[in-house]
Amino acid sequence: MTSQQVFPSAAFPAYPSIKLNPPAGWTQQVVPDAVGAVIAPSAAGSYTANVVITVSRRLPGYQLQDAAATVDGFLDALADAVLLATEPVVINGRDWHVREARYTHPQAGSLTQFTAVTVVHQDTTADVVQLTGSCQPIEDNSDLKAIYSLVASADVTPTS
Repeated sequence: MTSQQVFPSAAFPAYPSIKLNPPAGWTQQVVPDAVGAVIAPSAAGSYTANVVITVSRRLPGYQLQDAAATVDGFLDALADAVLLATEPVVINGRDWHVREARYTHPQAGSLTQFTAVTVVHQDTTADVVQLTGSCQPIEDNSDLKAIYSLVASADVTPTS
């Protein structure tokens, strides 16, 4: 006789709680393969700034430096990526790896991508929370400042 498995449960914990404060006018959107996204108001003929929120489950022992290496490897593999910044930061008491780069997307053109990743350790899992913000790289970019602000508001906690 097999036992029933339930998500969430002690064996399969729920994903972490992720709280964000999007800028005024930004809206929530369902995005395939993501927890969700928030998007800036759209303007005809231009790329719509956004922040996509993903959670991926790893085995216990997976660390922030592992997640950072994955993010860095992805950005480094882009043919024309230019690293603008990379640094460890603490947001609401949690360690994050942040990397900003500029590259050319085949459909969207020149983009700035701001990626922040953290790892939430639970008894049976390590959950990688990633916030990926994208916008056009223009001077005095209010969209990029909005992405910085949204990421800085991130409050990520394990669920019990």
